[in-house]
Amino acid sequence: MSMPATSSGKPYYPPRRSNGCLWGCLILILIFALPPALLGGYGAWFFYDGFRHSTVLTVVNELVREDGIARKVLGEDAVVTEVDGNVFSWMPGKTSHAYEVTLDSPKGGGHLAVTSHIGLSGMKLESAILTGPDGRRYDLLKHQQMPNDGVTRPDTSI
Repeated sequence: MSMPATSSGKPYYPPRRSNGCLWGCLILILIFALPPALLGGYGAWFFYDGFRHSTVLTVVNELVREDGIARKVLGEDAVVTEVDGNVFSWMPGKTSHAYEVTLDSPKGGGHLAVTSHIGLSGMKLESAILTGPDGRRYDLLKHQQMPNDGVTRPDTSI
């Protein structure tokens, strides 16, 4: 639709509106806001439901229930109640995990620090250090009690 002719005889067309600044600002906001939103969403999913499906935590649950030392220290029916820390490392061909989990059992709470890697040959536990309710530490893979340094707090190093 054209407007009435101006004094020069040409029809008047209003200038076209440009939303270039609006689209540019929206794209910049999207570029800067999307990565933190995706990481936050993944982190929330992992701590809410994803860790239950982790291969390493499945093996840890089985280890705590079936290992003789863990059953002696914690009692029957020990379960993982909380993931205190998770360190994840990925390289092509090798994935490493380190977990610090809290255990609940009839004899009291404990902590378990586990490191593992998943390579081409499958998942392998590298270490599993259990700190019992009394503060003593046990190496579940070597099936032995570790020397106590007199400190009764749990070892939280992974």
